[in-house]
Amino acid sequence: MNGFWETAKREISRIKSSKFMLVVIFILPIFFSFIIWWTFSAGTVKNLPVAVLDLDNSDISRGITRAIDSTPSADIKYKVESYNQGHDLIKSGKAYAFIVFPQHFKKDLNRNNRPKIVFYYNNQTILIGGILSKDIQSAVITSMKAVDAHIRMKKGLPKDAVMQQINLIRVDERVKSNPYMNYAYFLAYAAITHIFQIFAVLFSVWTLGIEFKEGTTKNWLKTANDSIFNAVFGKLCVYLIIFSAQLLLIYLCYIVLYGAPFSGNIIFCIFSTILFILAYQLVGMMFVAITSNLRLSMSCGAFYTAMGLTFAGMTFPAMSMPAIGRFYSVFLPIRPYVNLFVDQAMKGFPVQYDLIYVYWMTAVGLMGLSTIALLKKHAYDEGLWYQI
Repeated sequence: MNGFWETAKREISRIKSSKFMLVVIFILPIFFSFIIWWTFSAGTVKNLPVAVLDLDNSDISRGITRAIDSTPSADIKYKVESYNQGHDLIKSGKAYAFIVFPQHFKKDLNRNNRPKIVFYYNNQTILIGGILSKDIQSAVITSMKAVDAHIRMKKGLPKDAVMQQINLIRVDERVKSNPYMNYAYFLAYAAITHIFQIFAVLFSVWTLGIEFKEGTTKNWLKTANDSIFNAVFGKLCVYLIIFSAQLLLIYLCYIVLYGAPFSGNIIFCIFSTILFILAYQLVGMMFVAITSNLRLSMSCGAFYTAMGLTFAGMTFPAMSMPAIGRFYSVFLPIRPYVNLFVDQAMKGFPVQYDLIYVYWMTAVGLMGLSTIALLKKHAYDEGLWYQI
């Protein structure tokens, strides 16, 4: 253990000697996390600009327009005069949706001809498109029920009978993935985690790869009493403590100061966070063990983590990804970790239901650890020193 502590002290001295390192390690992760916090602080998407082409201009079409405008997500900002004008607003990004009321809309409705309201939206922005689509359809359906009820009562049907006919089915909606319908609670967890996976991998690569670049691998192993485990974990434990503490502190501030929900097991979440950082560090070690080159290892680490948030399954379900996407995501600890944390923080799942995610992260970490013997072999090969 003496070699372990000596290696750790050697790494701390290296960090303290560089102001740049101090800034990158202690300031940038927190800075980026608070940028994400601020970005999602609104919680839900509100007042997205929508364009309307009302070719009927009846009291019913105007009433439906007002109902859409009253929804949280939609803001009727543009009332256009032609189809081309509405489509141009969507293409330019000035409007997220375009709604068209056809001519004779009210007449067709009174004649029971089932007129159509045409709704265009840009589904490249999947989240925004989904929210707008849901709110606009809900507003239209609610408005049409009121119109339908009015038409039926004009025909002489009693009000109670009309209300029963237009409300045959009631939907009891229970949201599982984002039960609070607040994206500050839901996506911010994943985005902040994404920041820390990048730092965990790249600093693991840097702290091990720099020994090869500077030709100090033998001195490094000598400090660790020739134990590759002392050498590796003596270095990595410094960053493991720093990044785990920072991530947990940010989550604590998010919960206490912002009021984000947390109803899970605190000890289990702390353990899982440490395991998450360690798993990524060991993957970073694997890149160095295979390449023995700082530059190549950093490129591998950047490629490996760049799309972590995409493949975490938060914005697009993993089960719907192509086979290659699902396969790639299996090797990313961010996917099990964010699912585990959302389960614990927002749903209060019992620990036993999330142990599968712990086993998953452990398996990825062991995959990286399996290359530790190769790292030691390369560390004694002077031909691999000083590579650019």
